[in-house]
Amino acid sequence: MSVVAEALDIVRFVHFAATMALVGIAAFRHYAFAGRAEDSDARTALDVALARTISVAAAVALVSALAMIPVVAAEMAGAAAATIDPAIWHTVLVDTRFGQVWCWHLGFAAVLLALCAAPGSRWQGRAVALVALLLLVSLAWVGHATEGKRPVATAHEVNQMVHLTSAAIWLGGLVPLGILLRRALGPDGSAYLPLARAALPHFSQIGYVAVALVGLTGAINGVFLVGSFHALAMTPYGRLLLLKIALFAAMVGLALVNRFRLMPLLHAAAVPELPLRALLRSVVAEQALGLAVLGVVAVLGTWPPAIHTTMGNMKM
Repeated sequence: MSVVAEALDIVRFVHFAATMALVGIAAFRHYAFAGRAEDSDARTALDVALARTISVAAAVALVSALAMIPVVAAEMAGAAAATIDPAIWHTVLVDTRFGQVWCWHLGFAAVLLALCAAPGSRWQGRAVALVALLLLVSLAWVGHATEGKRPVATAHEVNQMVHLTSAAIWLGGLVPLGILLRRALGPDGSAYLPLARAALPHFSQIGYVAVALVGLTGAINGVFLVGSFHALAMTPYGRLLLLKIALFAAMVGLALVNRFRLMPLLHAAAVPELPLRALLRSVVAEQALGLAVLGVVAVLGTWPPAIHTTMGNMKM
């Protein structure tokens, strides 16, 4: 693997992680405590921490989106020297579909960072969530989902938008959940414990829908990009996709343990420290698996889909 290809994989991974976190945290702030009218110092402090985390993720998303330009330029030009050639950057941004979409993507990232820096107001949280969603779904407008003729390519793009959104709500939502559980185990844990008990069922309910949509849209993507079980097993792309599926299955297994074993223990325990610690360990493990999934996704996006490989072999 060339240095440019490695750099592209790393930048894509960082950018995917940041954008997923943005949508997951923004959504969590709206659904986690739905129906809980009372406010508290702990909830205010948690919201401040989540807003700060969103600001950091927005900055990382913008920087990594900017870093994508020279790396993609070098990949398209087939020369590492293109990473420092502004003329090639300009050509990529103006004369390619990637560049035209990426200009919009950069605009969303810049607006999002500006919103995060603006003074807090009643509408700010909703605006941040909306722009974060636009930033995420615009990733479906580049890459494998855009290949092919219309209207098939359009259907693939829409499917990919749903896939990215549902994945972000689940994977990105693990970030604020982990922050909340850590605080519930901290010195002021008694103030955060009611928040954890309120948020966990809501996260679980949203998670059911998100996981189902991830699985369904992932299967549809498989039809578009792999095409057959033979290609899934016999091509490098297909085998790497199988690793992604295995990681996804492991995450689902951990989520089921959380929902049906650890959550009931937390709600029933007079001394909640042990189930809280177990839940936090499980959430951290889910986060690690989620990062591994994003690492696989970052690489898959730069490899030729299995369906192209098998079709090419058939023509030979």
